Amino acid sequence: MKVALVLVSALLALPALAQTQTPPERPSFFAVYPPPPRGTFQPTRPPDSTASRDPDLIGPKPFYRTPETWLFGGALDWRYRNGSNDTRGGYIASGRFTLDYIKANPKDGDERGGMRLQLVSESEGPRGTALNRLRTSEVYAFYRFLLPGVDATVRAGQFVLPFGLAAVYDTPLQPIQTLYEKSLGLRVDTGAMLEGNYGPYRYYIAATTGSGPNRSDFDGNKVIMARLESRFRTQAEDGRLQLGGSIMTGRGPVTTFDTRLPASGTSAARNFVDKTRMAADAVYHLNKLLARGEVVFGADDQNPVWGYFGEGNLAVSRHITVVGVMRSWKFGDKPQSATALGLGANYKFAKDITLRALYEYERDVPSRAAGGKATVEKRFTLQTRVNF
Repeated sequence: MKVALVLVSALLALPALAQTQTPPERPSFFAVYPPPPRGTFQPTRPPDSTASRDPDLIGPKPFYRTPETWLFGGALDWRYRNGSNDTRGGYIASGRFTLDYIKANPKDGDERGGMRLQLVSESEGPRGTALNRLRTSEVYAFYRFLLPGVDATVRAGQFVLPFGLAAVYDTPLQPIQTLYEKSLGLRVDTGAMLEGNYGPYRYYIAATTGSGPNRSDFDGNKVIMARLESRFRTQAEDGRLQLGGSIMTGRGPVTTFDTRLPASGTSAARNFVDKTRMAADAVYHLNKLLARGEVVFGADDQNPVWGYFGEGNLAVSRHITVVGVMRSWKFGDKPQSATALGLGANYKFAKDITLRALYEYERDVPSRAAGGKATVEKRFTLQTRVNF
C-alpha cells in the first residue's frame, strides 16, 4: 500500500514536468514521429497489441491518410530451444494476424472509433512443428468521445488488461515475459473498459470476466481494475520517464510456477481464486538505453503474494541491442516461487526481421504439497520473428 501511495503522490505532485505528446526535436535511437499539421493525414501503423491504442513511451502517435482506414499486420515466431529439462529442437511457436478498422477524426487525423480482430495460430504442444490451433485473441470495438479538456474511449470485447507493464509492453511473441503470467494468469480478457486522457494523465477503468478470452465466465464474478499513468521529461537530455500505477480485485485463475500463457492469452486454468493486486511500473528511455520494471503485490484469498520484473535494453550498434532481464514471483501457496535471470541480444536484420538470443537461469520451487524441492532450468532460446 505504501508503494501505491508513493506512486500516486509522485504522479499528482509533478504535473508541471509531464511530457507532452510531442517527441524530442533531436532524433534518438528509437524511432519517433512528429505529428503532422492539423487537418492532414499521415499513414502510421498503430502499436502492436497493447491495452490501449495510445502509444507507449517510444511509439509514434497514430495518424491516418483517410477518414476510414483498414490496416492489416502479422508476425511469425520461430524458435530453437536447448534446455537442461526442455525438449531440444526447433519449432514454430505462433503466427499472429491483426485486422484494424479505424474511423479517424478529419480535424486532426486521430482515432474516433473502430474495431480490431486478431487471430493467433499456435502449436498444440510446446515443441510442435505445425501451427494447428487457431484462436481469436483481441476482438473489440471502440469509440472515442472528445470533451473540453478530456477525452474518453469506450472499448468492449476481448482486449489486453490495463494492468502493469502489460498495458504498454507487448510480449506474447517474445522469449521474455513480464509478471502477468504468474501474477494474473490472464493477459487478454472479455469485458468493457473506459480509458482516456486528462491533462498529463492517462486513466483506465475496466470490468472483465476474469476467465480469459474464448471462455465462458464460470462463476459469474467479475474482475475490476483501474490504472493511472503519466510521462515526465527528466533533467538529462532526451531522458523520458513513464510511471504507472494499477489496482485490481476479483476472481481469477489459480497460477503455479509452470503456468504458461500462449500468444492468444487463452488460459487453461479450471480453478479460480479471489485475488487482489496492486502494481507500480516504470519505463525509462535515455538515448540508447531503454529500461522497464514493475513491482506487483497482493493476495490470493488471505495468502500474500508479490514479485518483481526488470529489463534493460542497450543499443551497442545500429543493429545490435544487448538485453538483461530478471523476474521473480512468490505464490500464496508457500514456498512456491518462480525466479529467472536472463541475458541475451537482439539483431535487427531489417525493419521487420529480428533475431533474438536469450540464455535463462530459472529456479522453480513447488508447494509443500508437491514436495517443495527446487528445480533449476538452464535454457537457451534462439528466435526469429518476422513482421509483415
